[in-house]
Amino acid sequence: MYGIAAIQQANGWAMAGAGAGIVLIGLGVLSFLISMIPRLTGFFEEKAQPPVEPEAKESRPKAIIPEKMPEDIDAASTIYVSLTKELGESFTLIDLHRKSKELGIPHPHLSINRFRDAGILVSAGEGRFTWKSKSE
Repeated sequence: MYGIAAIQQANGWAMAGAGAGIVLIGLGVLSFLISMIPRLTGFFEEKAQPPVEPEAKESRPKAIIPEKMPEDIDAASTIYVSLTKELGESFTLIDLHRKSKELGIPHPHLSINRFRDAGILVSAGEGRFTWKSKSE
């Protein structure tokens, strides 16, 4: 006997179904166990380390940021210039973006792009930027 008749005679369809079911169940159990690894390691790390008290945040005054940025690019740039005073003469765009996100300035990517296009924010080399002075 050959072909499909032989498969039916030897219960081949049932064995194929059982084999596929066993493989799928095994993969499901394996994926569940793998997903539990971060929880287990976190559980053991918490027991090994003493609890850390949260540090008190700096109580510095929050800059006054308007809900809508001014349409005038020079007025908008003064807000960003005041943000970067703490960063120094030159700064990276990542620092500028992080600072603007901390203060909740809406759409910092768009504003920074406008400043670069207008020549207000100029490259200082090596990934650092500076503000173009008003006298230039």
